[in-house]
Amino acid sequence: MSMMLRGWVSGACRTIAVLAVAGSLVGGCATREEGEVWDPLETPNRFMFALNKTLDTFILRPLAVTYRDLTPPGVQRGTRNLLNNLGEPVTAFNELAQGEGTRSAQTVARFLINSTIGVLGLFDVAKNMGLPGTKEDFGQTLGVWAKAPPEDGGPYLVLPLAGPSNARDAVGLLVDYLVDPFRFAAAELNVDYLLYVRGGLEAADARSRTLQALDDIEKNSVDFYSAIRSAYTQHRAAQIRQRGVVSTAALPLDVAGRAEIGLAR
Repeated sequence: MSMMLRGWVSGACRTIAVLAVAGSLVGGCATREEGEVWDPLETPNRFMFALNKTLDTFILRPLAVTYRDLTPPGVQRGTRNLLNNLGEPVTAFNELAQGEGTRSAQTVARFLINSTIGVLGLFDVAKNMGLPGTKEDFGQTLGVWAKAPPEDGGPYLVLPLAGPSNARDAVGLLVDYLVDPFRFAAAELNVDYLLYVRGGLEAADARSRTLQALDDIEKNSVDFYSAIRSAYTQHRAAQIRQRGVVSTAALPLDVAGRAEIGLAR
């Protein structure tokens, strides 16, 4: 089973890379109006969007509703703190890559404090000590150094399970996965299954916090696909422009951390 899961993840990573490159090549021949989201792969994107929506309707959303309604608020808060703490090393890496050495050092300090005094991150002790959490990923890092406007992340993509993305953020997702120290630790200790437990918790937590927001978008939009595409693009552009902003927990068309307008974010 572990070998099968590793194979699936490896295949998913290859798919992300291929989609990003293919999208860039196809998109290079496409034209678009100013301010329009670049979506040269709209037909396959809509197919993947529909597939993700089906999986969400029958699997993830019911699980998220159950998690939200039956899990005590304190347990949900502790779970979120733990998941945020596990993401601190990747955030620190990206802050350093963005040339923000001070913020990177503060993130490392947060990780050390919460991993010890905060009982493996279940309690956000560092925040009470004046070290609020931030959230950065490699897609944002690429956006910071790119000469293109933040809205231009390359061709828009809808990834299996992960949801809305673009060429820049798909590459960023892959890099973040590759540099995550907990991936190496899990492989070294032969506890790869913990990575899938973590992924499941992240999906349930993220989806539980976007239930109302996504329901409202779907209810009030003529084209749900286009509405999500626009919201994702605007949100990611805002994240790139507002480096170092304290990470939030919900989606005011704000999809905390990476865009949580998807199945796994």
